[in-house]
Amino acid sequence: MVFALRVLRFTRALATTVWQSLVAVGAVQLAGETARADTRLVDAPPPGHPERLRPDLPLTALERALLKDIGSAR
Repeated sequence: MVFALRVLRFTRALATTVWQSLVAVGAVQLAGETARADTRLVDAPPPGHPERLRPDLPLTALERALLKDIGSAR
């Protein structure tokens, strides 16, 4: 009987710790998403960014489809 109570207490403590950890991770993830939601859309990467836009190259079929999807979502 004593062993069963110890196992129950341990299981409850473990479940509580895991739950609190998941809540903390979720709060961090949610905070990141809400911070990103306040940002504005940009047309180009910031200066010094490794990616560069190439307006002289035509869009691929996939890029055109993605642009069409994004345009309908705005």
